Amino acid sequence: MKQVVSPLFLGLIDALQRRRLDWLLRRAATAYEGKRFQTALRCWLDASRLGDPSADFNIAELYERGEGVARSYVDAAAWYCRAAEAGDAEAQFRLARLLLHGKRGHVAERWLKSAATRDTAAAKSVSATLFPNGIELAADPAAAVEWLSRAAEGNHVEAAGLIGALCFDGKLVEQNYEVARAWFERAAEAGNVDAQFGLGDIYFRGLGVEADQTVGADWYEKAARQGHTRAEVALATIYLTGQGRAKDKDAAGALMARAAEAGDLHALFSAGRMHLAGDGLSKNLDRAETYFRNSAKRNHLPSILALAELYSRGGAFEPDLREAANWYRKAAELGDVQAQFTAGRLAATGSGSPINLNEAARWFLAAAEHGHPTAAHNIAAFYAKGTGVSRDPKQAFQWYKFAAEKGVCESEVKVAELYLAGEACPRNFAVARDWLARAAARGDPEAKTRLAMLYLDDQSVSRDICKAEELLRDAAERGHPVASVHLGHFYSGRYDVEARPEAALHWYRAAAKSGHIDAQYTLATLLLEGKAAVQDPEEAAVWFRCAAEGGHAPSQFRLGVLYCTGQGVEKDLPEAVRWYEIAADSGYALAQHNLGIMLLKGMGVEQDEARGGDLLRKAAERGIGGGKAQVDKGRVAE
Repeated sequence: MKQVVSPLFLGLIDALQRRRLDWLLRRAATAYEGKRFQTALRCWLDASRLGDPSADFNIAELYERGEGVARSYVDAAAWYCRAAEAGDAEAQFRLARLLLHGKRGHVAERWLKSAATRDTAAAKSVSATLFPNGIELAADPAAAVEWLSRAAEGNHVEAAGLIGALCFDGKLVEQNYEVARAWFERAAEAGNVDAQFGLGDIYFRGLGVEADQTVGADWYEKAARQGHTRAEVALATIYLTGQGRAKDKDAAGALMARAAEAGDLHALFSAGRMHLAGDGLSKNLDRAETYFRNSAKRNHLPSILALAELYSRGGAFEPDLREAANWYRKAAELGDVQAQFTAGRLAATGSGSPINLNEAARWFLAAAEHGHPTAAHNIAAFYAKGTGVSRDPKQAFQWYKFAAEKGVCESEVKVAELYLAGEACPRNFAVARDWLARAAARGDPEAKTRLAMLYLDDQSVSRDICKAEELLRDAAERGHPVASVHLGHFYSGRYDVEARPEAALHWYRAAAKSGHIDAQYTLATLLLEGKAAVQDPEEAAVWFRCAAEGGHAPSQFRLGVLYCTGQGVEKDLPEAVRWYEIAADSGYALAQHNLGIMLLKGMGVEQDEARGGDLLRKAAERGIGGGKAQVDKGRVAE
């Protein structure tokens, strides 16, 4: 609120008018201080009629703030313009700020919009009558710069700084670093903090002048001393990098912490990292978490990711996967592709929240659409199985192919499988071979194994025994159990090659040791029957037990036979019954038959003819029966 009347103006009016004007201005000031805004407005209106520019300025403020009148930026601009034309530099500056971007927000705007939906013509008529100056102030950057220039020439420091910023930014007026520097220097010397920061940018980055990082740092420091937050961040960065100042992590930490406390997003993130590492600021995980959280709440993506990582990994405190999942989802919603993939993985595995396959599919698809290869592979698998989405083999093929073209070996193998199956694309053995060869060349053991099987199948590609053996051996030596099993088959003579029993046993045993159940069963069978040059019932029993404990029904049955006959183990009929029970419960007919015999005869179990007969009937329905139980040369105890 302006209260001083220009001496020049006072000299132009007579004493009576001066006394009335003085009274009006004093009464207006008293009324305004007492929040009697309408009384103040009436007094200032009378003062304005007497030609006082300060009254025009004060009326403009009332309209801009909505005090005693409906807020109207249009009317505020009109009154500021009156004062500005009278040479009031502050009015010129205020008017320029309004004109730079234009203003909306008249109290009647919503009402008029509502009325216009019912009667457009009537609404326009009412608007023209009640609000002759309009309800929207249009932007006029050119006029704004003109008023700023006049204010700056009148030694208005903020105006000079703002013109410099406009010329520096180049969005509303033509970008000109030289003009910006001239205005910045004028305002900076007068202590304008924004101008000092602007000069720091110009000299540090060499914009329109030869770069001088030391001078730039000096200007940043001047602004930082006045509490300019961005200058504090810039100067902190300078102390961290040693450009324009000697490196000083402690000074950097202090500046970054000050800026963080002022709420600067970059400073909050940087100070959080410094507290997390104990580098430049004391190690303080709680403080780091607080800084990250404060900036994350304002959608600062690096801080959100930092929080997610902090909670997922823990460190000095227990990980909190639920909290981590929440922040990964937040980052995913902001479009971070890696976070979308991670959110999908967490939802798929139930880490931090219950398993939600629909949500997992949504995030995998979002990440895949942004080019994430592994997410593409995952959503392909979802489409292939109908997991979280409707089953769609064609979509599965397209995403597998996308991921394969991005170099995902697993997808290359899947694409090959689809070409071999011909479900979502035409069957093409040659193309399948090429995809497998591509993955195999990068060392993928599954691809090597599948490619080897193609070379062993003369109906798909040209048969190449040597190449198949080489691929299987390489994959098996890399610890791939399936390759070891096939290599065992290979040396067993299954593919019309010369049998090498010792080599077959070696590779079956390698696969069996890795937990491959089929290999354990095959190895046990060979050792029991001596078909691979070595007969060892005791080792056979060990491998049958491994497979049986893994849920393999044939192995459970064979282990029961061993306990019945005492071959490789000490004879134990109750133990035989136990294994027969387990296999029979899974529907294995041979076990049902043998268990039925033992129940009928009460061998190792209390006699139960009814249940025994029922089990024999079930086995007979599946083709097992006809007298004594004999399976793989293993008989039940008589």
